[in-house]
Amino acid sequence: MKLQQTEYFPLGVLMCVYMFTLLKFFDQSTSKSQIVSNQLLVIPTILIYTIDILAITIVGTYLSAHCKKIFSIPIQIACMLYFTLICLICAFDEENSNEMQLFANQYYFIVYYLRQKSYYDDTLSINGENPNKSISGKVLANMLARSLAHWVIIFAGCFVIGAFFAICITLQIIEIKKIKKIKKGNQSNDKYILLQNTHVKKSKIMENTYFQMIVVLLNLVTFIIMLSNDTNLSRMISPPHWNFYKSHFKPKFSKADYAAVVQQYRGHNPLDDGYDWIDQRTVPEYPTVYAPKEMVCSYNPSLDYCQNLPIHQRKAESDEKRPDVVVIIIESFTPGPTMLDNNVVESQESIVDGPLYKALYLPNLRKISQSGVSFSALSSNGLPTVYGWHSLLTGEIPYSNSMNMVQSIYNDVDDFPSYFNQQNYHTLYISPSKFKFDGKHNWVFRGRELVQRDPSNLKQMPLWFNQIFNYFPTQSQAEELNVEQFNYKTWVPDRITAAQFIKHFKEAKKQEKPVLGVWATVDTHMPFSGQDDLKFYEEFKFGKGVDSLQNDKFDRYATVAKYADYYIGQVTEYLQQNYNNTILVVLGDHGAREILLGNEQVDKNDINSTFYDDSCNHKPFSNDQLFTTTGTINYLGDNTKYQELFKDLTNKVIKTPVDHQDMIRTIYDLIGNQTASSRNGRNLIEVGRNISANQQLRQHWSLRSTMLHSELATEREVFRFHSLGAEGEVFNGIYPTCVTGEVRKDISKSQYGQFRQYQKLIDYLQRNNKQFSYKFRNSTCLYPQLCAFPVNKKALNKNAPLLYVFVLIFVGLGIGTVIEVIKYVCSKIKQQIKKHKEEKSKHSIQRAQLINE
Repeated sequence: MKLQQTEYFPLGVLMCVYMFTLLKFFDQSTSKSQIVSNQLLVIPTILIYTIDILAITIVGTYLSAHCKKIFSIPIQIACMLYFTLICLICAFDEENSNEMQLFANQYYFIVYYLRQKSYYDDTLSINGENPNKSISGKVLANMLARSLAHWVIIFAGCFVIGAFFAICITLQIIEIKKIKKIKKGNQSNDKYILLQNTHVKKSKIMENTYFQMIVVLLNLVTFIIMLSNDTNLSRMISPPHWNFYKSHFKPKFSKADYAAVVQQYRGHNPLDDGYDWIDQRTVPEYPTVYAPKEMVCSYNPSLDYCQNLPIHQRKAESDEKRPDVVVIIIESFTPGPTMLDNNVVESQESIVDGPLYKALYLPNLRKISQSGVSFSALSSNGLPTVYGWHSLLTGEIPYSNSMNMVQSIYNDVDDFPSYFNQQNYHTLYISPSKFKFDGKHNWVFRGRELVQRDPSNLKQMPLWFNQIFNYFPTQSQAEELNVEQFNYKTWVPDRITAAQFIKHFKEAKKQEKPVLGVWATVDTHMPFSGQDDLKFYEEFKFGKGVDSLQNDKFDRYATVAKYADYYIGQVTEYLQQNYNNTILVVLGDHGAREILLGNEQVDKNDINSTFYDDSCNHKPFSNDQLFTTTGTINYLGDNTKYQELFKDLTNKVIKTPVDHQDMIRTIYDLIGNQTASSRNGRNLIEVGRNISANQQLRQHWSLRSTMLHSELATEREVFRFHSLGAEGEVFNGIYPTCVTGEVRKDISKSQYGQFRQYQKLIDYLQRNNKQFSYKFRNSTCLYPQLCAFPVNKKALNKNAPLLYVFVLIFVGLGIGTVIEVIKYVCSKIKQQIKKHKEEKSKHSIQRAQLINE
């Protein structure tokens, strides 16, 4: 029996692909933005998809028909697996675009599904309770409940496709395999099963050899063109599985273009007095690294100003005087405008007196902002957490078509955990989630003992955290933490991690050295239903609270936000009373990604002079739900040195655009140890002083990006647009947006072109490990001591997407070969049985004849 290729299988795949493609082009993301900026491009996208699937079908059918019998089934299985892969990637792409603002790429798949192996010893200091509960059902239920209409469309589409084929088979539009039992000769007891050859009824044009050759060649040429071009058009109209392959390839520059873009980058980001770009070579290998001039001259002694540079010895501050640094990262934090103070929302000034938050919603964060300087326009450099968290800690900007969490494992990065470790800080991290969930394990455990044989690049990585904690407390641990246990959910709730942070921070202080403590919260994570038992949200409840996903979305978010605020207040109060020589930084890791409110919520502010334009939420790239979050920098103690730095900015809110890189750069400067850095950030204390004094702000460009949405922020305004098109708006930089008095205009093509080149440069440097080198942190490289530039360690890439295709083909060949071998063995056994029966029958006949004779 020869297995015939089922030619209607590609037709079914094509119909599924059409459905998901139409959803991608005409649906909206959770932030109510268009997934694709130009909906007319759905036509060439569907056309390319059709040609691609048709070409693979032609090639598979040809090979199956003309190869030897043993290769026929493997080829058919490989083709069917490939078609299945195409369909899955298309669905994966549409759902990622809808939920995560990301196109499908192999690295996202690696992080969340394949799960990378651990390169470092990831043993935790404390092991807690194992909930032994699968979260798959809960995650799936939440996803369905949050986007019910979206999933109804998908399931209805699948039902229609299935019904179509059922009708086709019933009406015999498509012939099916028919099994008939027939008699052979006059022997009524011997029955044989015969399989009829079946196929889709072919048209004459499909049987035309020249037509088939044209389709295959056209598909091949289109594939090569799309793969070799990184234009916006090629990204938008390429099928997702082609972009899946493209994510492997690195951006390239000619020498002339590279020099021009580097000059543009440096021109848009002039440095503070006393700093210069460290790589002054004709073709700089590390063009974004800057340093104090005394370090620059150590690498470039021929610079004019080096001869007159005053030589002085740096005096390190004693450990007992250096402040602790605590960074609290609030999950999915978008408080504006309802949760922001009325004065902040109403004012059109760049700096406002008073607290940032409203006491009704965030009383403890309001108190923190009253004694520090706050930022209503603070943005992350990426989202979701897999991008925002990584960018905050490492300083890398998210890749435009890939994922730093995977691609940058071997990179030298300007991360702040290892920076503080090298400054003799004890570093600790409290996490609510398992580290393999977002692929964080090969970052937070960086610098520990290697547990995998791997290239030497990893052996030279500095240590990030001395202590790392993530555990569901046992009964005894809960008693030690003085907390009540809870019914374990997906992640450890803020009530528990707050107690863990206090306990382990206290233990870390016994080492008599300054501490960097990083605490990540979780309860404000979508779908805003919390991670704790319902009873713990009662005192913070707005409306019906979080007991059902059908409750008002804003009420759910306000409930979990006030819950998180309470425990942030507990940690802050503990630090204030026990270790007040602390610089406290509180910020969101990224926006909430979902539209949380409309006019009915803004009316609760009782703001008379400000009208919130709810229609703004439904215009592309207009709302603050993606990158925009908020933050505060505060000094809790009585050291006059730090009090003096904050003196003129206490209880003020800066409303001009700033981002995570600015926050980390400010911390670097506050602890007073100036060093080389590649973080494109500014000292926000200086920015605030310049705004207060009505001085012109230094020119500055910063980038925030996902694969779908991008922001290019200058010192005063933000350009928001689709990553693959110039459509968008410019805001005047006064946050929150979507209020009257805003200035909006379209971004020009030249500005968009500059942005794309800027983004391409960042991609190029990071993908080639040229954004930073840990050797630039060598504190002995101070002029007149001379140092050589570090040799670039080429970035490694062990996750080629084409590998998946080859694996798929070999799996198909392997399965098919096994089937053929089994079939061959079975046929031989049947032949032997048949032969044995025939011989036995022959002997019986002969014996009967002898007896008769």
